[in-house]
Amino acid sequence: MQKKELRYIENLLLSRKNILLQEFEERLRKYRDSSSEKLTDIAEIASSSSNEMLEIAVAEEDSRELKQIEDALERIKAGHYGACEQCGEMIKKARLKAIPFATLCVSCKEEEERVYDGKTAQARYEREDIVNRPENNEADETGKKYTRKKITELEYDDHRN
Repeated sequence: MQKKELRYIENLLLSRKNILLQEFEERLRKYRDSSSEKLTDIAEIASSSSNEMLEIAVAEEDSRELKQIEDALERIKAGHYGACEQCGEMIKKARLKAIPFATLCVSCKEEEERVYDGKTAQARYEREDIVNRPENNEADETGKKYTRKKITELEYDDHRN
């Protein structure tokens, strides 16, 4: 990659890093302002809690992106930016311009996703297999019988009182 292109990518990364840091500071300021307010209505409390959970999720994603950006900047300084961490081949410029912190070429990324999807599907299959085992169904039936017996006892006690 030419020096001019590297400077362009570095500027993209630095620009995005600054945006993320500004958004973080804004979120922190809003959090400090909102934590000083007293919430009195249940709906306000629920809404506030929901908003906080969403903000935390966004902050976590931004934190991951910030780490990826910092790692990419380190790769630029070290002189090995743009090399695929999996196969060692150079990542295409179009990919790096679209995702400047990419660490894998397209084919290695696709392979990673296939493996990940395969593991996810396998884990889902194993969970279903465990749930559908006969011994689990028997335990489930025993639990249902116990629950029905307890409900019947409670109903009987209610009628007696």
